Amino acid sequence: MATSRPAGRTAILGAIAIVLAAAVAVLLIAGAGSSGARSRPAAHLGSAGAFSWIHPAPPPAGWQQTTTAAGQATLFYPPGWKAIPGDKGTVTRSLRAPRGLYVGYLNATPQQGTEQLHGWAAFRIDHNREEGDTQVRQLAAAEGLAFTNAHGSCVIDDYLSKVRSNPYREIACLVTGHSHSDVFIGAALKPDWPTLSRSIERAASAFVQR
Repeated sequence: MATSRPAGRTAILGAIAIVLAAAVAVLLIAGAGSSGARSRPAAHLGSAGAFSWIHPAPPPAGWQQTTTAAGQATLFYPPGWKAIPGDKGTVTRSLRAPRGLYVGYLNATPQQGTEQLHGWAAFRIDHNREEGDTQVRQLAAAEGLAFTNAHGSCVIDDYLSKVRSNPYREIACLVTGHSHSDVFIGAALKPDWPTLSRSIERAASAFVQR
């Protein structure tokens, strides 16, 4: 971004103008650099405050649980959330509207790809796009979060689903223990997020690896 420099009649004024122009250029460059790339908005890595609710703890009374096929991860879920089919080895529980629309869902999946704790947010965002979701937008991400018997990286993002372009918000975490990793997903329709987000956060905090 170009800046103009006023002309002076003396060498001193010229030197002062050059110094001021250089300072303005530095500020402009710094401002441009802070805008971030398409998948790295301002609330990117380091926005751990957005995940201050993560505290490894038992689930609320009355919640149920299910364990992945390998028995390595346990997902806790509220009453009324029902099992639905998923990929082999995974477990999924959902809350559906009378007309069948998925209002919210929770999922635990053993690590299946090359995803790693460092860079998890970018990996997840790219994965959603590859799956056919549109208007994927990262809201916050953080690494080094504590889970029961494990630690993890999480991202919060919005997207329009591949089928019927329904608007969802999700919390997606890669959780790594002593010998394996699992992915926790909790999502809800954006209009229902204010109501369901607390349950999804509690499910994430209660997520256990064996």
